[in-house]
Order: sequence, then structure tokens, then C-alpha cells
Amino acid sequence: MTVAPKAPAKVSTQAPAQGRTARLVGRAPAGVRPYLELLRLDRPVGAWLLVVPGWIALGAIAGPRDGGLLGLLLLVYGMLSRGAACGLNDVLDARFDAQVPRTAGRPVASGRLAAGWALVLCVVVGAAAPLVMGFWSVEAVVWAAAGAPLAAVYPYMKRVTHWPHVWLGITMNWAVPLVYVLLAGGLRDGGWVLYGALICWAVGTDVIYACQDREADVRAGVRSAAVLLGRRSRVLVGGVYAGCVVLLAWFGVVAGLGPLYWPGLCVVAEQLGRQVRRADPADVGACGRAFATNPLCGLLILVAVLAGRIGTLG
Repeated sequence: MTVAPKAPAKVSTQAPAQGRTARLVGRAPAGVRPYLELLRLDRPVGAWLLVVPGWIALGAIAGPRDGGLLGLLLLVYGMLSRGAACGLNDVLDARFDAQVPRTAGRPVASGRLAAGWALVLCVVVGAAAPLVMGFWSVEAVVWAAAGAPLAAVYPYMKRVTHWPHVWLGITMNWAVPLVYVLLAGGLRDGGWVLYGALICWAVGTDVIYACQDREADVRAGVRSAAVLLGRRSRVLVGGVYAGCVVLLAWFGVVAGLGPLYWPGLCVVAEQLGRQVRRADPADVGACGRAFATNPLCGLLILVAVLAGRIGTLG
């Protein structure tokens, strides 16, 4: 008796996520899992890169009694807004994602989740994100909602410019002006300098991230600095990281941070330099590993800022 061979199962080409959150998402019911993956709950690195800038701004200007509640609200706001933005990005870029091996397994691109249902989830989660800030004030809701159009436009930037990373940097660090407006009435006391420093950091991290998909992006017609510069992308990353360190040093002076800030800044500079050395644009794995160290880098900046404020908190 001849047995007909089974058709090969469709295997996701998306790189497997690692870590505790990924394992938890992997244990979720099959019908729920695509929605959790759409919100990137299995890949929390990007969420931390959105939350930490707000915490750094809090560390720079908040008093001991101000930071607790606002820090928690920024955590929830950041997680929700990042999930909604990633989901919207997946809906708009499904055609491109399907052509890139690292992203072809995403829920919409792989056909595991209908674009309509994905869009509904994005709208609901995106609307909930600024409302969370209502626990602080109405003004906080308005400013949080003002960041939503920035995130909504981002997917289109990859189609019109090789520099979408700059737009992403402005968007991902929106919590910095949000915190300064709420606690200081505006971007005073070095707020603009800190915002600029963190934008430089975000540009560098996103270029490293884009290097993972450079060859596939060329075939798919997606634009990025990695596509434009190729192996020279490392020079760009080194330049914007150097700009980040210079601006952080300027911020330390303008904000009047104490002497403990400077050793911390040296550690940050070393961490960023190590990323540049390791992130070979021709090595996808090396770029992925370098990118994954950025939550640690953000926490090092936060620690440096808090150390610099020792003796000034009261």
C-alpha cells in the first residue's frame, strides 16, 4: 500500500524569541497567541527602550515623592503604546514583512491573524495607552495622545526616506518631553539636551536593528540607513553614539548633576563603544546580540543620572 506523503508544514521563518516572556506567550492558547505576538509581548526589548527614556527624565527632575506613580504609569503607557505601534506597523508592512526572513513569521505577514482583527486590537490598545495617564492628570492624557500620530506615521517613513530611524528616535523618546512638561512646565533644565541625546541613542540602536534585514530589505524595496550605507553603517552608529555621549555630558553640566554622574557616563560610553565594535553589519547574529544589550545601556544612563542627583534630592 502506497502512503501519500504529507505536505510539509509551513514553518515560521521568524527568529525564535528568547526569555521568560517568550515562553509564557508560547504556552498561551493557540487562538490567543497571534494577538500576543502582534503586541510583541514575547519580545520585550523594544518596550523597555520606550519606557526607560521616561524613567531617565524622571530621574533627572522628579523628587522622591513624584516619581513613583508617574514611573508606574509610564511603564503601562509604554507597554501599551509600543504594542499598538508594533501591531499597526505589522498591518501596514505585511507585504514587506512576508519577504524578509526575520519577519515573515509575524502574525499578519504569515496569515495567522487577519489584518482587520489586528487593526481592531491596535486601535483599542492604542486608545487605552494615553488614557492610563489620566491617573496623573488630564494634561498627561493630552500629551501622551500627542505622541500617537508620530507612531502612526513611522511605517510610512521606511517607504519615503533612508532615515526612518530619526523619526523613530523622536517617537520612542516622546516620554522625555512628556515628563518635563508635567513636572517642570517645559523642556527646561537641559530637557532638550537630554531629548537629543536619547534620540541619538535610538537612531544608533535602530540602525543596528536594521542591519539584520539589510539584504532582504533591498529585495523588498524597504529603505533604511543600513540599506543606503551597507558596511559603512557601523561608522554612522559610532557617530550617533558619540553624539549621544557628548550630549549626555552637556546635559550633566546644564542639569547640575554631581560628581558621581561622570563615572556612570564613562560606563555608558564604554557600553556603547562595545556595541559598535560587536555590531558587524555583515553579521546578522552579531547585530541582534548588540541590539539586545540596549535595555542595559538605558538602565546604565538612568543609574548615572540618579547617582548624579545624590545630595540634591530633598
